[in-house]
Amino acid sequence: MMQEIDRTRYDAVRGYDAQRATLNDVTKLQRAKDLERQMPRLSKWQVGDVYAPHDLSAVEAGKWRKRKSSERDVFDILGINPLEEYKNFSMMSEFMTPMGRIKHRRETGLRAVNQRKIAKAIRRAVGMGLLPSVHEHPEVLEVKARDRAMRLEYGAGSRR
Repeated sequence: MMQEIDRTRYDAVRGYDAQRATLNDVTKLQRAKDLERQMPRLSKWQVGDVYAPHDLSAVEAGKWRKRKSSERDVFDILGINPLEEYKNFSMMSEFMTPMGRIKHRRETGLRAVNQRKIAKAIRRAVGMGLLPSVHEHPEVLEVKARDRAMRLEYGAGSRR
């Protein structure tokens, strides 16, 4: 319907003003399309649908947004099989919380296949006693403490 209105406006205006009107209308249409992309639920509403103001909020729009699952992750790019890295405690600790729990896929950014493999590798390492089950590995804690001390030392020195 909006395009029909724009066509009549184009026909009514002639010359330089017609080009200017066309450019303005094109930018308006582009902005409208951008807004539709930001709120994908709007395009699925039918004539006569009842909605509340809350339905137009960003929270509600986020519920209808389709999530793109990544086709490749870190392990795919590097060509590493996570199951073979169960002995690498520094890599395994990156995918665990400080309390020893396996991080969720949202936090790791891995594909589902590699998330299952890394979880299996972590459970394997914990079962073999290579990784502690309730806290971070002592060597990882030592490195973090050293880094923290260096930051404090250099941070205090630069303030003088």
